[in-house]
Amino acid sequence: MFSLENFYYILYSNLLKPANINPYLFRPFGSTASEDLEPLNSNIFSEHDKKIRYFNHVNPRLIGNNLIFWDQEPFFEKSFNQVVVDRDWLTSYKRFGMIVVSEHSDVVDKVCKDMITNKWYYFFHGFAALDWYRDYQYFPELETHISKLFISFNRLVTKDRSYRLNLVANLLERDLVKNNSVSLSLNDHGWGSWKDELQDPDSKLSPQAKKIIFDQIENLSDSLIVDQESPQGSLSAYMDYELIKLQQQSLWHLVTETVFYYDKLHLTEKIFKPIVCRRPFILVGAPGNLAYLKSYGFKTFDHWIDESYDLELDHDRRISMIVGQIENLSKLSIAQLNSMYQEMKPVLEYNFNHLYGSFKKIIADELVNNFESAIAVHNHSSMANKIDVSNINFQQVKTILSK
Repeated sequence: MFSLENFYYILYSNLLKPANINPYLFRPFGSTASEDLEPLNSNIFSEHDKKIRYFNHVNPRLIGNNLIFWDQEPFFEKSFNQVVVDRDWLTSYKRFGMIVVSEHSDVVDKVCKDMITNKWYYFFHGFAALDWYRDYQYFPELETHISKLFISFNRLVTKDRSYRLNLVANLLERDLVKNNSVSLSLNDHGWGSWKDELQDPDSKLSPQAKKIIFDQIENLSDSLIVDQESPQGSLSAYMDYELIKLQQQSLWHLVTETVFYYDKLHLTEKIFKPIVCRRPFILVGAPGNLAYLKSYGFKTFDHWIDESYDLELDHDRRISMIVGQIENLSKLSIAQLNSMYQEMKPVLEYNFNHLYGSFKKIIADELVNNFESAIAVHNHSSMANKIDVSNINFQQVKTILSK
């Protein structure tokens, strides 16, 4: 498996350079600030940019062969428009013919239509998980005795992650945190505190959710800690042998994803942690994302729980339905939980083997197929500078990316 550090260079070498496409991406990892957007390699593209400038001086209506990778973070129109304005990308020779994303959403489709550009979708965080968790396929399966019902990490809890406050408050209200592994920091680590979130007039929390949060979390004497008190942006990508053992003490993993409030099909590496640990999961995310995960060949757990929460559009109701499943499971004894674990082992093994097996080929084939389709759509436009991909062996690229 290639490293994520070299991933963009691999795409450039095998797809973008042969097509004479000029890619831009954000550095550091995870940024979407306009000042952090830069060419993949300024030296490589200096001569190319001169040619594009000349071509569009002669043909000022045509869209240049620029491409922007917006694949590490969710896509938002306001942030994107800020980049366009700051970087003067409405000028014809600077305009890009493709936006690379790792989500399906109406907002991406709208922006592509408005900007007369095309979408290239692929599952970025699938590749990220295969890199970050690559070592764990070699660990022997631990015969850990299940001693807890569930584990849930809730490190960032403000702004778009404020739903995690509502989740933990509902768990506390139903007395489900005791004897389980739940994290929740009460301190401000640079993103505001839980009290700041309740006072924020732009908070996405409903009045009802704010009341439950205040009533329950105000009574906590200290932060809830599972592994460490101070959240860091890289923690969701981190796992080691000891952390796997810790997580395997719990049967169910309550996975709190990056996207919850928005109508997006978007998943990150977080959903793959329980799969690496060979554990079942309940996905706390935006509607439809459980089905989205299943579309990549993974199995879920509707034989043991009601997964209709994945269809619920109301945010508070979705949280309540998820906590309701935990409440139902809490009625089982430790012995019954261990029996449930044995019963679902074939599914857990399947997901583990699928992640480290055919999943990579699925997302590699999808990446190449979607690139080829995006180029075809681009070339069909009367406003586009045509991109020649006749010298690319797409099947060979699929094989390279699947190694």
